[in-house]
Amino acid sequence: METSRDRIILSFSEDFTSNASIFVDGKIIASAAEERFNRKKCSSGFPEQAIRYCLSEAGVELADVDVVVAANRLHFVYRLFPNQFKEYNHDFLNLKQKVYMHYHSAVMKSEILQKLIERFCGTLVERRVGRKIVLCDHHLTHAYSAFMTSGFDDALCITIDNIGDGLSGGVFHCAGSKVQMLYGVPALASAGQFYGEITPYLGVNPLKHAGKVTGLAARCDTYYAYPLMMKLFSLREDQKSFVLPPIMSKSFKRGVYRKLAKYSAEDIAAAAQRRLEDVVLDFAKQALALTGLRRLVLAGGVAANVRMNQRLHELEQVDEIFVHPGMSDAGLSLGAGLWYLAEKNGLKPFKLNDVFFGPEFDDEAVKRELDKVGGIKVQKKPNMADTIARLLVDGKVVARASGRMEYGPRALGNRTILYKAGDPTVNDWLNVKLRRTEFMPFAPVTPAEDASKSYLGLAGAEYTAKFMTIAFDCTDEMKRQCPGVVHVDGTARPQLICREDNGEYYDIVKRYFELTGISSLINTSFNMHEEPIVCTPYDAIRAFKLGHLDYLLINSFLVENV
Repeated sequence: METSRDRIILSFSEDFTSNASIFVDGKIIASAAEERFNRKKCSSGFPEQAIRYCLSEAGVELADVDVVVAANRLHFVYRLFPNQFKEYNHDFLNLKQKVYMHYHSAVMKSEILQKLIERFCGTLVERRVGRKIVLCDHHLTHAYSAFMTSGFDDALCITIDNIGDGLSGGVFHCAGSKVQMLYGVPALASAGQFYGEITPYLGVNPLKHAGKVTGLAARCDTYYAYPLMMKLFSLREDQKSFVLPPIMSKSFKRGVYRKLAKYSAEDIAAAAQRRLEDVVLDFAKQALALTGLRRLVLAGGVAANVRMNQRLHELEQVDEIFVHPGMSDAGLSLGAGLWYLAEKNGLKPFKLNDVFFGPEFDDEAVKRELDKVGGIKVQKKPNMADTIARLLVDGKVVARASGRMEYGPRALGNRTILYKAGDPTVNDWLNVKLRRTEFMPFAPVTPAEDASKSYLGLAGAEYTAKFMTIAFDCTDEMKRQCPGVVHVDGTARPQLICREDNGEYYDIVKRYFELTGISSLINTSFNMHEEPIVCTPYDAIRAFKLGHLDYLLINSFLVENV
C-alpha cells in the first residue's frame, strides 16, 4: 500500500460503547472500548482512557498524530450534553428516544441543516480534542469497517442499527478501496428500533442484552404472536426500506403492545425474531438482485443477531458472508480509521488474523495483584496446555486472561471462561455463578480443521466464524457430544480457531480433543453479569473470586480457588 504523509491515524467514537483506534502506516495498532477501562458497560461519551491506551500502544503523543477522525457527523446531543447519557438505559419508547428519532428524520430533509450541524459537531469535537479533526458518517463508517476487513474484492454491504447520522441503515456497493451508498433506510424505519422496543417490553436492557431475546426466541417453535409483529415491522412496497407504526403514538400500554400482553415471553420473542429475519431477508434479496453481487458483508448493531446472520448466509443468492467482529457502535472508531485510509491512501480490503487489539499485562503486574489476594493457591509453569486440558476433563471451570484483550463484544480466548461442552446441565449452574440469565446459550470453540464434523453449512462463512458472529445448524455428532453448547433449536454460535490465531488457546482445545475425542469446549466471556469483559489483572482476579471459579490461567500463573 502506498502511504502518504498521514502515517498515524487516531480515530474515535463518542456514541454508546464509545471507543478509540490507532493506525500506523495503514496497520491496526490498537482498538478498545472505553467500557473496558472505566468498567461501565456500554459507556458513552468521550473515550479518554481508550484514546490514552491507543496512543500509549503506538508509542506516540497526540501531537505526533497526523490525522484525528471522529465517527458521527450529525450527533451533537451526546457531545453537547454528555452527562445526560452516562447512565441512560435507552428506553426505546420514552420521550427522549422519540424526539431523537424525529430529529434524525428531520435533519435528513435539509442539506443546509446537515452542513450547519456537521460544522457544529466538528467545533464541539475540536474543542474537546484541542486540534483539527475529520468527521465520518455513521453508516459509511460501519460499511468500511465490514468491507475493509472482509478480504473480498467486491461485496454488497448492508448496515442495520437503531439510528446514526439520520439513517437507520444503508445498502452499499463495495469494490476495491471504494464503498458507495446505493440507498439509505430512513431513521423512522428502523429495524433496530423494532427489536429495541421488544427487548425492554420483555424486561431486558436493549443496549446490553438484546441477544437474550434471540436466545429466548429459540425456546418456542410456535408463532401465535406473529400477526401482531407484522403490524409492528414490515417491508416497504419497493423493498428498499422498512415500515413501523408512528413512533410518537406508540406505548407499551396501548395498541399492539397491549394486545401482546396475553402472550408468553417466549411467544413474543419467537415471533419478533422470526419477523426480523423474514423482513431483513426480503430486504437483502432485493439489494442482491439489484446489484448482482454474491458476497455479503454486514455491520451495525442488528448484525449482532447471529440467527439472522445464519439465515442471510443460507440465501441461495449469497456465496460468502462476513460480519464485522465489532459490528455495533463499538466498531465505529475502527471503521472511521479504515474509511480515511481507504479514501486517502488507497487501502484495500484485507483479512484479520485476529482481533487482539486491546491491552496486555506482564507477569510482574499479575504477581502484584495475586499477592493482595487470600484463599488462593498459585503455580507457575511455562506451558499450561496439557494441565488446563486435564482440569477441563475433570470438570473444572477455568478462566483464561492472557495476551492482548479482544476487540468487539465476543471473548475469543484471551478473556475467556472454558468448561467441558458435554455437560447438559451447565446452563443451570454456570450462568448462576456468573449471575447471568439461565436461558442464554453458551458458545463453543472448535478447531477449524474439525469444524465440518460439528456444523452444517459452513462453506462461505468460515472466516466470519473465527469471530463468533454467525450461527450454524449442528450435526448429530455435535448434538450428542456437546449438549452444553447446542441451543434448544439445534444451532450453535462457534468460534473456529487455528493454531496461528492463538497458539496456547488452540493447544488447550486440541489437547482436550486428544484426551476425550470431543472437539469443542465451552467458551464464554470472562466477566460478571452487567460488567464488561475483564481488562486488567485486577479485573480478572476479582471476577475469578466473585464467580467462585475453580481455576484462573493468567499469563504463566495458574491460580486455584481454595
